[in-house]
Amino acid sequence: MTRLLEGALGRRFDIVLVTDLSRLSRSQGDLSKMIDRLVAKGIRVVGVQDGYDSARRGHKLQAGLSGIIGEAFREMVKDRTYAALQSRAKDNRPTGGRAYGYRDGTINSDEAVIVQTIFSRSADGASNRTIAAELNSRGIASPGSTWSRSERRCAGWMGSAIRVMLINERYTGHVIWNRSEWVKDPDSGRRIRRERPRSEWISRRDESLRIVSEELWERVQQRLRPALHDARLKSGGKPKYMLSGLLRCGQCDAHYVITNKREYGCSSFRDGHACSNSIRVRRDSVEAILLDPIRKDLLAPERVERMGAEMQAQYREETRAMHKRWSGAPAELVELNARLSRLRERLVNGDPDMALDEIQAAIDRAEAKRNELENAHPAARRSLNILSILPGAAALFRRQIDLGLAGDPRAALEAREILRELFGKKIRLLPQPDGGLIAEWNLQTVALLKIVGTCGSGGALPDIPVDDGIRIRLA
Repeated sequence: MTRLLEGALGRRFDIVLVTDLSRLSRSQGDLSKMIDRLVAKGIRVVGVQDGYDSARRGHKLQAGLSGIIGEAFREMVKDRTYAALQSRAKDNRPTGGRAYGYRDGTINSDEAVIVQTIFSRSADGASNRTIAAELNSRGIASPGSTWSRSERRCAGWMGSAIRVMLINERYTGHVIWNRSEWVKDPDSGRRIRRERPRSEWISRRDESLRIVSEELWERVQQRLRPALHDARLKSGGKPKYMLSGLLRCGQCDAHYVITNKREYGCSSFRDGHACSNSIRVRRDSVEAILLDPIRKDLLAPERVERMGAEMQAQYREETRAMHKRWSGAPAELVELNARLSRLRERLVNGDPDMALDEIQAAIDRAEAKRNELENAHPAARRSLNILSILPGAAALFRRQIDLGLAGDPRAALEAREILRELFGKKIRLLPQPDGGLIAEWNLQTVALLKIVGTCGSGGALPDIPVDDGIRIRLA
């Protein structure tokens, strides 16, 4: 779906053909928005089985009804699935779900030995990261190493996976179903796990599924209880520094994270040596190397002035073309209005030479052409407005970076959002054979115009080139 929308933005096709609208989405709100985006880009949407056509008058009503029906069907399937799993849980039958140490509802003897080793090492005082590193050094396959995934960060053991296993009561033979549910956030689209009330849990004891003895389980839980109440685990993981969340390991694609308040390091290596990239870099060093060129070069007044001059020349040419088109627009509008009148009359009275849907499609095309002529001149003025705010946007961003580096969390947060756009969402840190580190990214200078909210304001964004494959040595 993401590739489809990207193709629509690039106008790589003219029509989206689907079996029916439920194949696009079974969410009433998402379906309408998606079709609106496609139609706005000049893409026609056609449903084969339900006879939908976005070029036909009244298509929005049909899409709305289809969205309601699709959403109701989805909820019905969800309720039936839940009822079937609930019945299996009450009958003490497997309800699905993967847990390391089990296979097809029974204990896997090879994996059970590893589970017992993990619990024993934890009870003896080994940290989660130490246990993960030991398993990786022995070449033990991690829980998700054989799972089918479209994206994989790394296949090794992680300290976070060890922690989840150590609090899983299934290893004591205590099976719990309906403990939580997944809810989709309507704004971000992300799935959020929510704990259900204990009164809704369905639990049972099955000694045939026990891998860890009660005594070993209690020893581990006594060690874990202080850590489970650590306030840092409930902080929400909000980044504090300018480049937090932007730096990625070029070897495993995991995030580079702060390791000791002064250095960034690969999180996969730090959390169990699941990645072999052990190279760390000082925070102040990487901030200076990556951000100083932006502050001193990209945001320099002379560079911004030069960029504005290039954009101004481009807009001036576009404005001339629009003015030329506008001067002939009245006559063309008169002709279009007359044509629309004739088409509507043929739609009412019928036409032996054209089908009704063909007449309606011609009316829609003529109305779109008329709207384009009527709005062409104001669009030129909106585009030119961008030029006046570019210098102020650059100065504002430069100030946000300075304040963020000085420790202002609000300024750092605001600047980081623009930095994500400027650096093309991420900066890859590539380890070198000599122990050095290369930073690589794609610079997207058009992000400067997002600082003051110019995107989506009605004006077209300038066609600023992208600098591909920028590489800087960090260490």
